[in-house]
Amino acid sequence: MKNTYWLYGIAVAIGIVVWIGISMVSGRREAFDSGLYYSIGMPVVCVASATFGFLEPKKSWRWGILPLLGQFSWMLLTQGPGNLLPLGMIFFGILSVPSIITARIGAFLGRKHAT
Repeated sequence: MKNTYWLYGIAVAIGIVVWIGISMVSGRREAFDSGLYYSIGMPVVCVASATFGFLEPKKSWRWGILPLLGQFSWMLLTQGPGNLLPLGMIFFGILSVPSIITARIGAFLGRKHAT
């Protein structure tokens, strides 16, 4: 259980690093405005979520949400809430669906591997 706290921090950090990296490479203020976010960033987040789901299969949905929560938090810290905050929250919720699914797949494989 104590290792889970490390995984929380790493999952959030991966989300933030992906956001910053895509923003820097693309020159966009918001990473999801770049096609690189969907072709590179989201696959990285999904692979990380699946890995965390494999390592800690209990409540695997959290591994899909945490990287996106990190990205959302970073965006709020660096850009402020803005007038489109509710729309951004909905968009991040939608973006978390693929990573939640891959986290669940990783958890399934982790449970099969444990038996």
